[in-house]
Amino acid sequence: MLGKALETLFIRVWVIMKLTLYFWGLTFCGGVILGIGPAWKVVNEQFYRHGFEYKEITFSGSWRMFKQNFVRGNQLFGLFSACLFLLSYNLYLSIQIQGILFLVIDFILLFSMLYAYATYQYSMILDSGYQMSLGNLLKLSLISSFASFSTFLKIILGSGMILWVTWNYKGLILFGLIGLLTVWNGLITKQWREKLDIQLETYE
Repeated sequence: MLGKALETLFIRVWVIMKLTLYFWGLTFCGGVILGIGPAWKVVNEQFYRHGFEYKEITFSGSWRMFKQNFVRGNQLFGLFSACLFLLSYNLYLSIQIQGILFLVIDFILLFSMLYAYATYQYSMILDSGYQMSLGNLLKLSLISSFASFSTFLKIILGSGMILWVTWNYKGLILFGLIGLLTVWNGLITKQWREKLDIQLETYE
């Protein structure tokens, strides 16, 4: 019993490490700036397809996905980055001004940034499982972020906790950060994806 539990734990840790290392490797293959988006998409797709089947997660398969998703990954990451930059800049300007009205605006902008992050995570996960246009993917991701407020909170709080732990243990940046975020978001949204599958089957 204990041996099985330890084996399961080691497999999950190895998958997290593997996804993170593949992410960094592919990011550098893409010249860092143009590699982040496709690399993030690849690790999400690998976990979506294979879960904790670590033998199925290979670098050759990841490299093939990276080339196939290079444009799409950069499109999604570019849109998210631009949105986050605009919201962050407006938040920076807003906090310079005192007053109740601007305090409310600060809160709205901060929530919008968190919502944009959750929407981006949904877009990564949904794009791994469904074939759809970029516009439809963004619409579905926006809707998904509002579909369950509890799931939204879990994504935000879980990601925040992972980032906090990583900040205190810097080694996780190289060996665990991306894998932890990918696995956490994938598991948290599993129930919603199952409901979505049923709805799509009914629609068809």
